[in-house]
Amino acid sequence: MVRNAWWIAVLVGWLAVPATGWACSCTFITQGLPGSLEGARDQAGFIYLGRVRDSEGRSERFATVDVLEAFKGSVKAGDVLQLPYGWSGDCVLNLPGGQTWLLYADKSSPEAVWMCTRSRRVLSSDDSELTWLRTGVLPPVPVSLQRETVSCEACNIEAVGGRLLAPPQMPPATPAAHAEAEALWKKGQPFFTAEYAEHLMMFGVSREGRAFELTEVSGSFGVQKACERRVELRWCKRLELRQRTPRFSAFHCVDPGEPQEACDERRSRKSEWFPMERLPARACIWFNPSAPSCELAEGRFPFPSGAPPLPVLACHPWTPGARSGSYSCEVKTAPEPVPPEP
Repeated sequence: MVRNAWWIAVLVGWLAVPATGWACSCTFITQGLPGSLEGARDQAGFIYLGRVRDSEGRSERFATVDVLEAFKGSVKAGDVLQLPYGWSGDCVLNLPGGQTWLLYADKSSPEAVWMCTRSRRVLSSDDSELTWLRTGVLPPVPVSLQRETVSCEACNIEAVGGRLLAPPQMPPATPAAHAEAEALWKKGQPFFTAEYAEHLMMFGVSREGRAFELTEVSGSFGVQKACERRVELRWCKRLELRQRTPRFSAFHCVDPGEPQEACDERRSRKSEWFPMERLPARACIWFNPSAPSCELAEGRFPFPSGAPPLPVLACHPWTPGARSGSYSCEVKTAPEPVPPEP
């Protein structure tokens, strides 16, 4: 299904995690930063900055959003909108209360926003895309690239949860699908299952009969980096099953204890940066002008001697040891230090 020229949305019929249900996947056309921004502005019917109310006007399927600033369309500051939200698997946005979002809506309505439009959370009023929408001044456009390679001892939330169920001499248990987990919970038997909130979470009952909650934190907001995951464990008085949407219920930890560190990849993280290289054409998706996602080949091309090297795009691999593949990148005004040549 194609709605806009600059992206294609695909509903994928597979389970990303057993508890999450149908997944939504968005495929964006790779192009340069100026083209990405201008194409998104041209194709959108409404563009505005909005703040999600904490609780007032919130329902099981809609969040109340106050328009703070408008950039395109008939919407204006002070308008109050009802936006679909949740993790129901039909590409709606997750909109926690209190957050501020830059929202791109289809031409049909200012409330027609979903995962595959250019909508994203913003953390400050001087976000470079907001500055561009206000003034027309483009964000800094990188002219070079520098990539990182990392290694660490892996921290896996499923392995942590599996160890809470299995005896020491046995392999870790595997997570149950949501329907199976609910049946085991009702019988008072050990289990664990995955769910999504702001982060990937696991809920379960250990082999000793203790309810628990595991939370995986991937690192800095908006920048996915290998070897920065950590998992926190909290013991619960008990688990409850609560309705999240009309179609989906979720486990809830009642009276959780203090979080305990289960594992932290940052403790063993080792990092090394390669010299600067040319930025490949059409390698990146500029969904966030300060933090694009890039697909990089293993071959690197030295940056031309004497050419201005800044700004530089510093790219972090998604997986340890990778020399190619998916990277999360950051626009920086200075390069990272590289090891001296032998």
